[in-house]
Amino acid sequence: MRILLLLRGSAGCGKSTWIENNGLKPYTLSADDIRLLCQSPIMQVDGTYGISQNNDNVTWKILFNLLETRMQRGEFTVIDATNSKTSEMNRYKEMCNAYRYRIYCVDFTDIPIEEVKRRNASREEMKRVPNEAIDKMYSRFATQKIPSGIKVIKPNELDTIWMKLFDLTEYKKIHHIGDIHGCNTALQKYLSDNGGVKDDEFYIFTGDYVDRGIENADVVKFLISIMNKKNVLMLEGNHERWLWLWANDCTGKSKEFELVTRPSLEEARICKKDVRQLYRKFGQCAYYKYGENIYLVTHAGLSTLPSNLSYVATDQMIRGVGNYNDFEKVADTFYGTTPSNVYQIHGHRNTKQLPVMVNNRVFNLEGQVEFGGNLRCVQIDKDGIHTYEVKNEVFKTPEMQKEQTVTSSSVADTIMNLRANRYIQEKKFGNISSFNFTNKAFYDKVWDEQTTKARGLYLDTMKGKVAARAYDKFFNINERPETKFDMLQHKLQFPVTAYVKENGFLGIISYNEYEDDLLIASKSTLDSSFAQWLKEMLYVKVSTENINNMKEYIKENNVSFVFECVDMKNDPHIIEYPESNLYLLDIVYNQMDFAKYEYDDMCHIANQFGLTPKEKAFEIANWQEFFDWYYDILEEDYEYKGHVIEGFVIEDSVGYMTKLKLTYYNFWKFMRGVAHEAIRKGYIAKTSALTTQTANEFYAWVKKLHDVENIENVPRDICTLRNMFYKDKTGKGVLNNGKEQQ
Repeated sequence: MRILLLLRGSAGCGKSTWIENNGLKPYTLSADDIRLLCQSPIMQVDGTYGISQNNDNVTWKILFNLLETRMQRGEFTVIDATNSKTSEMNRYKEMCNAYRYRIYCVDFTDIPIEEVKRRNASREEMKRVPNEAIDKMYSRFATQKIPSGIKVIKPNELDTIWMKLFDLTEYKKIHHIGDIHGCNTALQKYLSDNGGVKDDEFYIFTGDYVDRGIENADVVKFLISIMNKKNVLMLEGNHERWLWLWANDCTGKSKEFELVTRPSLEEARICKKDVRQLYRKFGQCAYYKYGENIYLVTHAGLSTLPSNLSYVATDQMIRGVGNYNDFEKVADTFYGTTPSNVYQIHGHRNTKQLPVMVNNRVFNLEGQVEFGGNLRCVQIDKDGIHTYEVKNEVFKTPEMQKEQTVTSSSVADTIMNLRANRYIQEKKFGNISSFNFTNKAFYDKVWDEQTTKARGLYLDTMKGKVAARAYDKFFNINERPETKFDMLQHKLQFPVTAYVKENGFLGIISYNEYEDDLLIASKSTLDSSFAQWLKEMLYVKVSTENINNMKEYIKENNVSFVFECVDMKNDPHIIEYPESNLYLLDIVYNQMDFAKYEYDDMCHIANQFGLTPKEKAFEIANWQEFFDWYYDILEEDYEYKGHVIEGFVIEDSVGYMTKLKLTYYNFWKFMRGVAHEAIRKGYIAKTSALTTQTANEFYAWVKKLHDVENIENVPRDICTLRNMFYKDKTGKGVLNNGKEQQ
């Protein structure tokens, strides 16, 4: 949780011992530990060894960077340092204000200086400090005051800061209200059906109050009206951060908030000061007793009830334990690891559309209310636990025409410019044309505003609008000067997210108004084999009803669904999959300037239509983490969750995208070229490129295929060739995850 402990005291006062005795070492940032990372112990003039402070500029920079990384996730943190200066403590205080932390100072300064010097003399040599340094510290403690706003506690008062179990048994009823998402009508119906907000009943809101719905301003107004009630607790969800940014005159990266929610708040003249006060009221979790039962309430769900909730990062309470789709596993784990009188209630994620009661002691309040589903609620009273669902009838997505599309003239100008560019080719399909960069643009590396835009771009040339689109072209790490690894530390805005890069071909589905049907495209055409394969895969994976619903959704919201199509029957690539599948990569607005749905929003829509969304693999907080992660995944034997994969698409906090292909993929992509040349000619020209034992063994094996009697029947796809190679080598072949069978 968002708690920061500053330890204040001289060397030798017992801070480190206190940390060890209270089990706080995993949560501690120690200035001395960082000093030792910067420089080994140094020999001093008296012949002893000590910890150098010559690198303190670096030490404090590292410490504060690490602290901010932790604060971004809302992690409980202890700072082990002397904290003798008011200015230093004010810096911590400013960070706590920015990240909504509670800050405490654990004060060791009342230990007599004589006792401190005695303890210092008995410390191991490296940790001893001169007595004059202790004198200096105590002199500073006397003159440098602890800033106001920092609560001071004694070392024996640690227990006072922890989150405690509170008792709500005095209330007649406890209401738990799930994700509202701007659906005020459904919210008010639930409250009205239950007699309004009563003083003798308690109300817990589980977060995600805005976005996606069309009554955002009304929801915010209502929450402001009840925020000071002692019987109301509002938890923070993942969408509230956009509300906080807006209230502080900042712009977030959420297109949904900026294009829909924000205008509605401003049109309603919602006071930003009120919103800031509202946000400060948001809690991180509810932990209470009612009768003989104990209840844990978070936004997204925890996998167990820890012995100390304060140790759990706020990010895990808001986003949940594990991945987005792990909520059912989390529910099962919670049930299996907690006593029979402990219950959990949360919202945020429910991709399988499970009922409110997931199991006997876990309740899920995510009911897709914003898409015409239900506002889910749980009531607790003396008679037990009761679940309620209120159907939302007000959910039509608001029009965003002004922001989502460009004028006819601007599209017309774009069409003229694209047609005049010799590096861009146009393919016409009636009134709809595809524009795509040519092979020459690729080989000449002519990448500018036009050629990067012309990638899966379909324009209605008669009406002057975007009919369908995929991504602007983005590049692999080290492919372009701006994506060189060393440059990324200046380019990436942290935190960044890494998504699994599946190994298939790109497909686009939008709406064709001329045929009142889905527009299905791939490889820059509407009539290619790839487009047909995409259509066939879609109709296998998605029910007819959902296909019709998808068409209406795409039409109404003017978007394109962008897929990675893994077709093991017609188009096997480098990575072998046990079966074909479609992965929904993103939902992209049909406009010239690239914009797409937030990941969580995309997952909701994917679930609505029975689609498989791309997988969020990692969230990386800073460059150091990214550096370590990058070199870890480039190891030859790296596997993601026990499987080989193509790589990762990396997206930073402002939407900048790059991608990374892994060693296994790159190796077998290269060997595919070797195989094709060897089968055709019986040899390859540059055997010097074969630098590993496996490469040479595969080459020796594959070139023999040139001499088979019916060479036209020899397979060319590398998945089949690789399996044949390992089967001949071991007699066992390879598994679907790409690993050799044992």
